[in-house]
Amino acid sequence: MTGPVLVTGAAGFIGAALSLRLLERGERVVGIDNLNSYYDPQLKRARLERIEEAAPDDSWRFEEIALEDGDALMALFAAEQ
Repeated sequence: MTGPVLVTGAAGFIGAALSLRLLERGERVVGIDNLNSYYDPQLKRARLERIEEAAPDDSWRFEEIALEDGDALMALFAAEQ
């Protein structure tokens, strides 16, 4: 059994589309995004809601984490193994 797929920028245009495709394929997906204001955070949250609605039980996890936050990333990696 393979582990989950990590998608960075999961609330962005490409990251959200990729997350949905991976979920459709039956993968377990962990998405991270810092939800910054580079463009509309409301749009990002709407994408995350769409993913949440489409995800089968226990196949999707989202964490609001910046890639620069090494401690948070290491904690996520430890939790997901």
